[in-house]
Amino acid sequence: MTREEQKKYKEMSRYLEARAKETFPKYLLKKKDFVFYLVKNSMFYSTMLSMHQDCLQACFCAKPFWLDDILWDILEMGNNRAAPVSLRGIGAFTIQSQIREHSYSVKAPAQIDEIVDRTFKEVVELSGNYREADFLAEYGNIRYQQDVIEVIVSIHNGEYEKALALCRKKQIGYFGDVDKGFSELASEYIQKRR
Repeated sequence: MTREEQKKYKEMSRYLEARAKETFPKYLLKKKDFVFYLVKNSMFYSTMLSMHQDCLQACFCAKPFWLDDILWDILEMGNNRAAPVSLRGIGAFTIQSQIREHSYSVKAPAQIDEIVDRTFKEVVELSGNYREADFLAEYGNIRYQQDVIEVIVSIHNGEYEKALALCRKKQIGYFGDVDKGFSELASEYIQKRR
């Protein structure tokens, strides 16, 4: 990649950031760091925009509050519920439930304007159309953190034996502490509730 291309891509990335910051209030979204979000009916909806060379990527997440709440209970971090709601979008110990993604090839800043508006409009529409029942019907399609999501949904549905079997089978190590991984912590959490 030439220096001119690097400079162009850096300028487009800065333009995207400025345009998104300027535009999000128009859609009644909130912003924390790189996440634009809104809350409706105990659901958290968010989008992240990023530039990678001449490709603009828009990722969309939607999740019921109980997804993070149960994770925090398992990790004994229940006090996170009292934190600002933006933690559900930027926190290291949260579920990143990406339900869709769009990629656009960008040649000029005017295209960025259009994509930012389209993306923010899509988040607002998502909050009006996508509900907990949709999440429960589609969570199996979420790739990132899918095994953790499956255990938490099973716990939420009261399917404790299924959740325990998933923990034994998958041996999920992340979201844990020095001594115990997620599977062990989730198993202990379930045992206390059976």
